[in-house]
Amino acid sequence: MQTLSAPRVPSFATRAAAREAALLADLAGLGQLAPRAQLRRLGHSDAAMKAAVDRGILRPVARSWLAGSDAESGAMRALELRGVLGGESALRSMGVWVSHDTGLCVATPHSASRLPLVAEGEYRVQARRRPQIEGGRMWRVSAIDAVEQLLRREPEAAHAIASVDSAVRLGLLPTDRLDELFERLPRRLRRLRRDVNGLADSGVESLLRLAVAAQGWRVEVQVQVRSVGRVDLLIDGWLIVEVDGYRWHSSARQVALDHRRDAECIRQGKRHHRFGYDQVMNDIDGCIEVLRELVRCGRPTAS
Repeated sequence: MQTLSAPRVPSFATRAAAREAALLADLAGLGQLAPRAQLRRLGHSDAAMKAAVDRGILRPVARSWLAGSDAESGAMRALELRGVLGGESALRSMGVWVSHDTGLCVATPHSASRLPLVAEGEYRVQARRRPQIEGGRMWRVSAIDAVEQLLRREPEAAHAIASVDSAVRLGLLPTDRLDELFERLPRRLRRLRRDVNGLADSGVESLLRLAVAAQGWRVEVQVQVRSVGRVDLLIDGWLIVEVDGYRWHSSARQVALDHRRDAECIRQGKRHHRFGYDQVMNDIDGCIEVLRELVRCGRPTAS
């Protein structure tokens, strides 16, 4: 007679490993940084969290936070300063283009007192009374709050608009919330709303678009051209302008592709010109001088 064996009960070590794996997975989903209370709400016990800390897998931060091995150092520093990532720092952590790095931006509640002093290269901004949390990531302000904080500090309008464009392009700032964003701002900044486009692939493209539009030329962004593909800017329907960023235009394969695209532009009777990242960032007036000369020469005559 065959006897049925009892189902195997997972050992203590197996159960502990499963709890640890679940804890690490949830922490990763929160950006490698979360307060203990948030992890408790996800079903993780204090014992499991303590065990992970004791094993050196997690690191305690500030008063009640836990950080994984890949947690952003700036965010941990912001927590130590009794704030969260704000403004430009929060935007960079989301992948939003920001032109200048002016330091670690720490967003602190308006009611906070006896705050630790910030060091050189750090500064504070005031967080909204009811901050919005996106994706459960409590260590930074929301995209709309971060953009608002940046706009209040950015002295160059074109650079501010370029960051808004980037946030829109990435889907972090839906177009139906743009009016809400600009309503929060002082009247002097609300006029920037009309220049937001959200189509550019990079901030430097936005900077060049704005400079071109200021000349009174008709400019289109990310235009599909037959046999060429998508081009960064098209001025007055015939002058193609590309901006080569370091990331996408440094490989031999990409350079060869760019050359083929340029040749096809000529065959189609269009003029074209390429600018490098540094040219747009450091000599935008020089870029416009080049384009002005190309526009003055006029559209190539079809053969």
